[in-house]
Amino acid sequence: MLFLTSCARLTADVQNFSILPLDYVGKRLAVLGYPEKINKSLEWNSYKPVFEKQFRKQGFVISSLDNADYVAFVTYGIGDPQTSTHIGSVPVYGQTGGGTTTHSGTVSSYYSGGYASYYGTSYTMPTYGVVGTSTYSYDATSYTRTVAINLVEKGSNKKLFEGKVTSTGACSMIGEVIDEIAESMFQKFPSGSGRVVVKSEADC
Repeated sequence: MLFLTSCARLTADVQNFSILPLDYVGKRLAVLGYPEKINKSLEWNSYKPVFEKQFRKQGFVISSLDNADYVAFVTYGIGDPQTSTHIGSVPVYGQTGGGTTTHSGTVSSYYSGGYASYYGTSYTMPTYGVVGTSTYSYDATSYTRTVAINLVEKGSNKKLFEGKVTSTGACSMIGEVIDEIAESMFQKFPSGSGRVVVKSEADC
């Protein structure tokens, strides 16, 4: 249950800075990988449509480099695994009441002055609940995934937008979370920054 819950959301930290003109909607944009050599890789070719989709949502028209007004350069990477130790706790369940109860004692007679002892048992329906907690330690391995985008005006090479998004999680394959990371950045496009939480369908 805990594993499924942790994979249901992706948390990312976003930093976006922009001097895009107000009339950028409708401008033609080419999306390229950076450094240049990754543009020939099958990996980048599977990620490229993800970013093109997000730019379309912002009002850009995706085009070839030859016909573009702007060019967006996308860089991505994943850090080395980082392992940390955590302390957890789980509830301990047990009987909290009810069950068999023993009764015993002594009674005296007011008239005869005699004494008698009694002994017996009674039974009520038992109840159950949390009676304590048990602690344990565990190691967790995490990876920092990063995507950066620089958008420039074609011809002048003037930078109009720069954005960076980082996300730390258990998934070691950036391809499984690239959709969520891209969505995180564009939730605050073009100039918003801060922490973003998005729904994740990563299969890690």
